[in-house]
Amino acid sequence: MGSAASREIRRPPNRLSLSISGSNAREFELWRSGHAPLFEMDAESAEARSYFSAGLTSYNLANVLIIDGYSSAETLDRSARTIARSNIDHISLTVHTQGGFGLEAEGRTSEVKTGDICVLDMTRRSRLRSSDYKSLTLVLPRALLEPHVADLDALHGRILPKGGSLNTMLAAHMRLLHAQAPLLDLPESHAAARGTAALVVAFAGASSDGRDMIAQAAAGASLEACRRMIETHLHDRRLGPEYLCDRLGVSRAKLYRMFEQLGGVTLYIQRRRLARAYRIIVDPMHGRERIGAIAARCGFGNASVFNRAFRQLHGLSPTELRIASTRGELDETELSGDQAYRTIGRWLHGVETAAA
Repeated sequence: MGSAASREIRRPPNRLSLSISGSNAREFELWRSGHAPLFEMDAESAEARSYFSAGLTSYNLANVLIIDGYSSAETLDRSARTIARSNIDHISLTVHTQGGFGLEAEGRTSEVKTGDICVLDMTRRSRLRSSDYKSLTLVLPRALLEPHVADLDALHGRILPKGGSLNTMLAAHMRLLHAQAPLLDLPESHAAARGTAALVVAFAGASSDGRDMIAQAAAGASLEACRRMIETHLHDRRLGPEYLCDRLGVSRAKLYRMFEQLGGVTLYIQRRRLARAYRIIVDPMHGRERIGAIAARCGFGNASVFNRAFRQLHGLSPTELRIASTRGELDETELSGDQAYRTIGRWLHGVETAAA
């Protein structure tokens, strides 16, 4: 009973709480870096940085994030550079309980008022300019929604106005989800994530009797189809632009255009492979599997290439991650000090808790 194998291996934490005050310039820069996977963030002016304050409490429920936050006036810019650099593939829903913001979404401008719910596709450009606010934000992986939504592109910039029945029920669910998140165990977190995705589909973008889905499939390969193909074949070392073109019947030029805002198809494949490797390494069920075997299972033919890319993305080597996970040190390393500001980025890249 005293062996290392019998020790309880704690899963990475699912709660993050941060706050800053404008009196500390270094904290402000850390806060900006923490936003980097989602937006290029700044105070409303250079002078405002000196009195900027913000805070959040976030939970990671099987890769669905629910974030309760507040902030001084700010600008949030999801530019083409940010999209390519962050390589995340999520849909966000935000409701401001105090304050509002001006929204630019690929040339369209809107005013999002207190109580409205705004939907954004994080693979598309957007810019937000807000006054002081309090908000609740739900961030879901596209993979949870795409089987049930005919046209995810149509959700970008969509606003569910305050007072509507759909808005009222969805906002109430977001508040309840954040309140109950600390009480959920891992299986319950997975169930809550699936249920939340189903609710978003029903309220924000379900297809009508599947007709739109059929029409989309008939129109040929889409970015969503490419993503699904990639996830299914991450283990295959042949996976790359030529492989996808042959399997999906698209030209190389079209494939490159589809992945342009995600940093390119080759980089996207590598990031998805590294995210899968991370999940396997921290999973106690795979604690005895060699790192080299995990790398091969995720499509890497060269161990040194895998180790170098893994460290560059995740900030530590695969072996260091396994040691930290086994010792239960991820609670301390990810959620304390400067490392805490990197946690949301890790969550968004699929660095979830152990598999259910």
